Amino acid sequence: MVAAKEAHAEVVEALQSGRYAFLDAGCGEGGSMTQLTQRFGRSPGLGIDYYMEAVEASRKAGFESIYCNLLMPDLVLPEGCVKFAAAMDFLEHLPTEQDAVQILVKLASAARDFLIIRHPSFEDVEYLQQFGLKLNWTDWSCHPNPMKLEDFHRIFAGLDWHDYEILPHMNYADASHESMLPLAAPVDTLRYDPKSHGPKPQVEFDRPVWGKFDIFVKLNPAMDEAEWESIARVEGWEAHWDF
Repeated sequence: MVAAKEAHAEVVEALQSGRYAFLDAGCGEGGSMTQLTQRFGRSPGLGIDYYMEAVEASRKAGFESIYCNLLMPDLVLPEGCVKFAAAMDFLEHLPTEQDAVQILVKLASAARDFLIIRHPSFEDVEYLQQFGLKLNWTDWSCHPNPMKLEDFHRIFAGLDWHDYEILPHMNYADASHESMLPLAAPVDTLRYDPKSHGPKPQVEFDRPVWGKFDIFVKLNPAMDEAEWESIARVEGWEAHWDF
């Protein structure tokens, strides 16, 4: 395992170089790095991850990634070192909401223009339960921090972040998708399997059921409105669903 002090120094030195367009927290094997580069047309990005196996896989895929534990209190990222910072399908994996806030503050300090958060939806747990259904990720053991939109609104207000956009995507019109499970399916189930899970209710929903939210936080008050509008929109993200 990489020593925390050495890893922190490596991350800070890399970011102080000024060569990175963005910072990707929880970069995993690099999929989010590809999405961010394609969506915003800027590179290179620096990926950081707590799991060395993910860092090594990301590097093998051709990305620049470094091991880093953003929750270490003595880690201070260089201020304004990147144009934007990202937390893509990341905050739900943290132990607590307080940890998420700590990391968001660090990422926002490092970013000059904006912060992008991609977060799976935990909005419709009770709604789906009435049909005997659940979305697969809503009870994964690797998701101990199931923040909802009301939590983001409260957190942003506490941080004095008032200029932000929340855009939903992955709309489930009915229960047919493989990530929609019968309520009795075991915890940590990835996809619906009728042989293992039995039949599931075939339901058409009477309201939108979204799978994810893209949250854009404007950090640079001087940013041109046309540029901000070109950033804070859903067009340009990958067409496929992750689950």
